[in-house]
Amino acid sequence: MQRLLSILLLLLLNFTHCSPTTKPYNIPQVLMVEMNLSALGVESDNFPFIKVHIDFVKDSAICTRSYYDPAIKETTYSLSPAEIKKILSLLQNTELEKLKDTYTVAKTDQPTSTTTIYTSKKWFAIVDYGLKGDYPLQELYKIAYKF
Repeated sequence: MQRLLSILLLLLLNFTHCSPTTKPYNIPQVLMVEMNLSALGVESDNFPFIKVHIDFVKDSAICTRSYYDPAIKETTYSLSPAEIKKILSLLQNTELEKLKDTYTVAKTDQPTSTTTIYTSKKWFAIVDYGLKGDYPLQELYKIAYKF
């Protein structure tokens, strides 16, 4: 009887430490984002072109701001750790597969953004004419433009 109880106890302990072989879903890790926020098409020279490179693996973000007017010097700035964390959170909580490849507005002469999101599974390239794309794109633009 004692031997049977010991065997049952061992079996019970083994089953409690088992983990499933497959996960119910496999969420890809967001690794990097590149944004090219263009002011071309906008009638005012006061809107910058911004190139953004965010590397979540290295926890770094470099932004380059330039203008159509060559008299205005190009500047480089970084996003803060809090801004990087916010962008990562926005992307991790978005079903990236549901974002369209292209967004457009009916107005002419609008700026265009190209955003490329790299994950551990695949990458997503999104062209947004008019900067009116679905959530979270507009939030990303606000952070990059420092609105």
